[in-house]
Amino acid sequence: MSIAEVVREVVTTRMPGQWLRRVVTGASVIVAGAVLVSVAAIFAYGWLQGDRIYPGVRVAGVDVGGLTVDEAAQRVTNALAALTNQEIVLTFQGAELALPVRELEPEWNAQVAVNQAHRVGRSGNLWRDSASWLAARLGLEVIPVPVTYRADRLEAAVRTLAERAARPPQDAFFTVDEDGSLYVAPAREGVGIDLGIARQSVEGALASGRVGRVELAPVTLPPTYTESDLEPLKPRVQALVGSPIVLTLDGESRWMISPPDLARLLTLTSHEGALRASFDRGKLEEYLSRIAGVVVAPAQDAHVRWNGSAFEVVPARPGAVLDVVATVNEFLVRVERGERTIPVQARPASPLVTEAMADEARARAQALVDRGLTVRWPNGTRTLRGGELAALLTFEQRRQGENVVGLDVSIDRSTVRSLLEAIAPQIQRDARDAVLRYRDGKVIVVTPEQTGQRLDIEGSLIAFERAVRSGRSAVDLVVANVEPRVTSAMASQIRIRERISAGATYYGDSAPNRRHNVELAVQRVNGALVPPGEVFSFTGTVGAINLENGYKVGYGIVATNGRVQTVPSVGGGVCQVSTTVFHAAFWGGFPIVERNWHLYWIPLYGQPPSGLIGLDATVDTDYGLDFKFRNTTSDWIAVVAWADGSWVHVEIWGTKPNWRVVVDDPVVTNVVKADPTPVIREDSSLAPGEQVVVERARDGFSVAIRRRVYEGDRLIDDVTLRSTYQPSQNVTLVGPQPSPTPTETPEEGTPQPTEATTPVPEATPTPVP
Repeated sequence: MSIAEVVREVVTTRMPGQWLRRVVTGASVIVAGAVLVSVAAIFAYGWLQGDRIYPGVRVAGVDVGGLTVDEAAQRVTNALAALTNQEIVLTFQGAELALPVRELEPEWNAQVAVNQAHRVGRSGNLWRDSASWLAARLGLEVIPVPVTYRADRLEAAVRTLAERAARPPQDAFFTVDEDGSLYVAPAREGVGIDLGIARQSVEGALASGRVGRVELAPVTLPPTYTESDLEPLKPRVQALVGSPIVLTLDGESRWMISPPDLARLLTLTSHEGALRASFDRGKLEEYLSRIAGVVVAPAQDAHVRWNGSAFEVVPARPGAVLDVVATVNEFLVRVERGERTIPVQARPASPLVTEAMADEARARAQALVDRGLTVRWPNGTRTLRGGELAALLTFEQRRQGENVVGLDVSIDRSTVRSLLEAIAPQIQRDARDAVLRYRDGKVIVVTPEQTGQRLDIEGSLIAFERAVRSGRSAVDLVVANVEPRVTSAMASQIRIRERISAGATYYGDSAPNRRHNVELAVQRVNGALVPPGEVFSFTGTVGAINLENGYKVGYGIVATNGRVQTVPSVGGGVCQVSTTVFHAAFWGGFPIVERNWHLYWIPLYGQPPSGLIGLDATVDTDYGLDFKFRNTTSDWIAVVAWADGSWVHVEIWGTKPNWRVVVDDPVVTNVVKADPTPVIREDSSLAPGEQVVVERARDGFSVAIRRRVYEGDRLIDDVTLRSTYQPSQNVTLVGPQPSPTPTETPEEGTPQPTEATTPVPEATPTPVP
């Protein structure tokens, strides 16, 4: 019978009146129609999904709705693989321990979980399935992924965390205070980690795909014995520890065990439900072993010592050995009888090393000291005699099985090591790499390599010991070769294929000294080669920036006592070359290892074709400032540089990598306006009447430049270069008799000035101390 028929019957039997029957009949038809439409919609929803997983179903946090089983399995597998790069942070009682997921070696069965996800809403029961579809839409159908992992590594991590934050329970125990009173120290509950719950929590995190912080709930650890358990034992314990126990040897008192120590030697045992206090055999044996050397006099071996001028023998002395086990047996028996004096059990002991053994060793050592020992190494020797050699010697027992059959003369390795470390600098010779340069399309050898050498201290210790033991009069130290990293043979193997990047800056307006410095630095950096994975150093390539190395006096920015100014400085102009190399490396995408900015901003370095505001690199060998970048390509690279009288050009050649360099526009902040007031400073290095404009007023500011490097679509480097420049002034340096009117220095980029005026481009600056 349909719903409409049921309603009609009810109306017919219980609702007289034709008008009422019509209303109810119409309503029943509407309701029946709505139900049929809903059922049809539900059937249509289920049918439209086909063989795909129903929308909203998630597996380990991954939405797999609308996917086939294979597509879902792949998506879940990829998501779970990414979890291995994350950490599970176990937290307990305020302590934390980071456990890399990778260390657990998890293995997920994504296929099982995806198959289960596919079965959601496919039971065959329309009402049950429609409820599952709704639950999925509401995010309630989440399927965990079965996972296995290294449980032993989790247990090790939990133990480590427990050692940091867990607190073991403390049983009540007997103790004796300073005045001899016996009392029971209270028990204390402990706090620990339930390993089973910890495993469930971590396994749940892995199965759900949501690693991160996992809070481990504390569990209470009850003590085994409480105060109430120990109170009935007080009378017996008082008898055991209430007064000292004296240990004697041949009737002579040798040691007294105090009541507090006796209390610490107790143990509690349970027998047939009854608790008993007694002395612990293991604790007694350990205690007596510690004091054995005081209770009985051990035998003294004969030995050899240096008296300041010769070796001598110290005679042997017989002694005794404490029989710990027998003494403990005696202790336990007598204490049970109520005795407080315990005779220790000992047996005679003879020395292992006799005077005859010692005297034989003494004679060998004395002969060695009298004869001397010559230490030899390439191009050097040193002869050790007397007390200096005696301090290096020691004596070691020579055994056959358990028996000592003599003394050997050997070396004190620590003392000999110190001697060798003092000699090592005389032997040390650093390896020198071959200097290779890329010139005119070929790799040439400028300077061949040189093999270095070093003292092999471990090998020399062995040689020293063998010489002493055999009684030889000389020892040859072991010297190892140190091979250079770059050899001349590599020149034929290096392939420089193409240009990777370039930079260029203008120097056409430079004064003669600055021009000289720029072109000299360009010559020295030109052709520099950098192996794959290694770092290019600008100062390591061009050498020390000083007069001895060919550079001339220009002008540089210095900071003294917090005051920044431009003054005569050796090597002015070299920074233009380091900046141009920086431009080429920056635009080439190479990782910048070290870069320092000038104290003032120099607009010349921000000009096209390669400049940006804030893109400069200063160097100074006196202050350890360098510019460095790393060659992260798979081949050698070459720095190709030349100066044409107007421009400094730098190119980096090699094998062009598949890099894409993205550089944001510079972001300038914290602008500080410059003071345009002219400043005149006397400079004794200038001729009388000579004047030079060394600074022009420019604003100070901070600037940030972000560069990202992609290999294909993968980001491989993301760096933001930050610089802060101080404002500069209009400064003119004058000789001791300055002329009344200073001559202006033209801005960078203007025609060459006349000889009457010396332009001062910003040079190698000195850093703020």
